[in-house]
Amino acid sequence: MHKIWKLKNLKSNDKVIVIKDNIIYKGNLQENELNRINSETHDFTFLKDLFSIPYAYIKQIENQDEKNYIKIFFGRDSEEIIYIDNENIKNEVFEFIKLNNPHFKYSAETPDSISYAKAQFFALLSISVIFIWSLYLALQIERGVRYELVGGGNPGITGIVLAIANFGSIKIITGYIILLSIGIFALLRRLKSRSEIRLLKR
Repeated sequence: MHKIWKLKNLKSNDKVIVIKDNIIYKGNLQENELNRINSETHDFTFLKDLFSIPYAYIKQIENQDEKNYIKIFFGRDSEEIIYIDNENIKNEVFEFIKLNNPHFKYSAETPDSISYAKAQFFALLSISVIFIWSLYLALQIERGVRYELVGGGNPGITGIVLAIANFGSIKIITGYIILLSIGIFALLRRLKSRSEIRLLKR
């Protein structure tokens, strides 16, 4: 049993997807090769020119609503993305794999806000910690306190914070407001993209 999808992706070279003999193939072909492929195709020599992932190597497949791709985790730590601009075709590919391989266990979940946007939350936290630390040092410096780094080598985060503190409290506050605005925008954008993820796990 096999299935072929020809795609019209605008921002990806994934123009054809083939599932045959428990292997997922994806990629692009010459125009004349693409034109001759259809549901009745019996000559599959073109498969050698496509990227392939055997079912046996796959650990997990993710299909998130409103995302234009299916994400495949395979091997030890490998990850491959199949871009599919058409939501219906994307779901059709996922359902075909789901029905075609009983070894995968299906589940669906909507990730919680913290885990889904942990990178953005961590960035905001890091920015805030550095801001508080550098602002404290800047206020102390403006009061006449002098700081110097002890020891040689890489000054690390302390040296970076002290360098920031030397810009003065006004510039630090201005810079923090700008970075905070960017961070909040990134966080809200990430949270807005949160949607149900359908999973196939081995």
